[in-house]
Amino acid sequence: MKPILFSENSTTFSTNGIGRLADAISCVVTEERNGMYELEMEYPIDGQHYSDIGIRKIIAAIPCDGGTMQAFRIYQISKPISGRVIINAQHISYDLSKNTCMPFNVTSSPSACNSTLQRLKTNAVESCPFSFWTNVTTAGSYTQSVPATIKSRLGGVEGSVLDQFGGEFEWDNFTVKLHNQRGTLAVNNGITLRYGKNITDITQEENIAETATGVVPYWIDNEGTRVTLTEKAVYSPYTSRYSQHLTIPLDLSDKFEDKPSESALRTAAQVVANQMGLPRVSIEVSFVALWQTEEYKDVAPLQRVKLCDEITVKFEKLGVDVTAKIVRTEYDVLADRYRSIQIGSVRSNLAQTLNDQAAQTIQAIEAQSVATSQAINNATKWLTSAGGYVIAIKHTDGSWKELIFASSTDLTASNTKILRINNNGIGFSKTGINGTYTQAWTIDGNLVADFITTGTMSAARIKGGTLQLGGNNNANGILQILNASGTEIGRWDVNGINVKAGSINLGSGKFVVTLAGALTATDATITGAIKATSGEIGSGNSKFTITDNHIANGKSSLADTNDGVYIGTDGIALGSNSKFKVTKAGALNATNATIEGSITSKDGTTRTTAISGGKIIITTPSGGVYDQMEFRRGSEYVEMGARRAFWSDTEYSQQADWSDILNVAKNRDVIKAAVNQTVGGWDD
Repeated sequence: MKPILFSENSTTFSTNGIGRLADAISCVVTEERNGMYELEMEYPIDGQHYSDIGIRKIIAAIPCDGGTMQAFRIYQISKPISGRVIINAQHISYDLSKNTCMPFNVTSSPSACNSTLQRLKTNAVESCPFSFWTNVTTAGSYTQSVPATIKSRLGGVEGSVLDQFGGEFEWDNFTVKLHNQRGTLAVNNGITLRYGKNITDITQEENIAETATGVVPYWIDNEGTRVTLTEKAVYSPYTSRYSQHLTIPLDLSDKFEDKPSESALRTAAQVVANQMGLPRVSIEVSFVALWQTEEYKDVAPLQRVKLCDEITVKFEKLGVDVTAKIVRTEYDVLADRYRSIQIGSVRSNLAQTLNDQAAQTIQAIEAQSVATSQAINNATKWLTSAGGYVIAIKHTDGSWKELIFASSTDLTASNTKILRINNNGIGFSKTGINGTYTQAWTIDGNLVADFITTGTMSAARIKGGTLQLGGNNNANGILQILNASGTEIGRWDVNGINVKAGSINLGSGKFVVTLAGALTATDATITGAIKATSGEIGSGNSKFTITDNHIANGKSSLADTNDGVYIGTDGIALGSNSKFKVTKAGALNATNATIEGSITSKDGTTRTTAISGGKIIITTPSGGVYDQMEFRRGSEYVEMGARRAFWSDTEYSQQADWSDILNVAKNRDVIKAAVNQTVGGWDD
């Protein structure tokens, strides 16, 4: 069934809402027993109603076989990749994480669980649209001393509803249901998985391989006196079902104050061995891998199960049956069928955590009414190899509730260090059993810790305020980015940033550096030298071209007659036909000039020519060659020097000293006028 998009304030989901998300590429709902409940959808950016999708909007979808439409609030939308986005949404019940409940207490009674749930609603700071239901009648009390979110008080922290009363949650939109047993029992649904015939699983094979079938008991005192069995080991009743005997050592030194007989040691060890030999169930069935195979018919009945349903797992090669529970489901909303389910043993969280036979041994020893101090010391040595105490807390029916590792027998003391393990997770407190638990690993997958030291961490997403790499013992930090094939495409280390694929892009293209070295920047303030042997400044007709010896616009060389600008190592040229040009030798050509101030010229000797104050002055040192000025108009010209003048045209030429110049016959009046004008005050 296609998922449906609703507005963020919707409370009913029986309509088409904003619209069906008909173009969804994939849509999967994952739910864990008393844990996560999320939807993940892949959607094209050109799909129907894509523009309506946003943070806090609601997606309604069928979460399991035979289930009803459930609401999931969007909390994350990825950036588009190849025209698609990944949308993540949490079940609407996660809204309870944003509503705080004020403190209250409920005294122990069979109705205490229901009373607690109702008080969570009435003591909520904000309006609470959720209703609460339970059939749990376990006698217990509830204490909440500080304000906390309703979601955390339902489960996941010390003293929560789940912690105090047990049960299995079902989240039905705005109704929270706490069942004593959410799913159907194995004896009622008749579903059986024949392991080894229907299906095999690598993890389950490892669990079978690690199943111990016997113990080697011993007793030893401080003087080194030792007691063992003549036959060395005692075995589980199921030992013959296994092809190989797997035994583990069993220290019973603290069970007996005095040296035991071999018979007494054997009896105590057999109690432990009788609890061994049944494999722990951990099987993940992937229907995707079986849909098109002949084996699918063998697991098809599992498509009818729901979360928390029990089934029977037959280990036919071992000849034993184990009751197991559906603890996780992945449901394909678009295909209306499960993608995978996970099957786990119906046993305490302790066994799941330790994943070895130590837990079974502790239970067996305590079951034999061993003195409390002896049992605590034995478990302490066995599990911690250090000082301290291990205390088992059980339900009234004898089943395990939680395990406490403590530095003192006074669990409430503010200086007692506590490690607490129960079905809500693992927590660490330095201030006694009442907390605060500053480090924790809760069942919903959250890890709370100030420091994590690890060799390799694999994560799909890391969120936080500061990412620190390197320093002190971690030496120089390195940020390395690999592509899908494992090839390095980027690296940031002590030598700088090295990008091997793509480009550096800041501000949505405002600053870009490509692998080819091309830099694009919309604005820049640069101090220091800029070096370039090629490239362009500006764009269009106004751009300047850069080479290794010049920068130019419209011209390619000093001799280029095109209109433009040329600045190079051989000179400068401006305008069409280079109306202004200066060569590297200092030669200046200009078709027009307006010059203010003095102009002084030297020809390589000590002689100078200056234009200043409206006069032309030629200076030659005493004894030097006489300098002169020359005025031309076609073939006519006049030369004037310091001591004589010369004039010439096509018909006549004459040279004379200035003392004789007024006696010249031809053009006498003209020259006289010229002399009068030039020299001033001269006449015949």
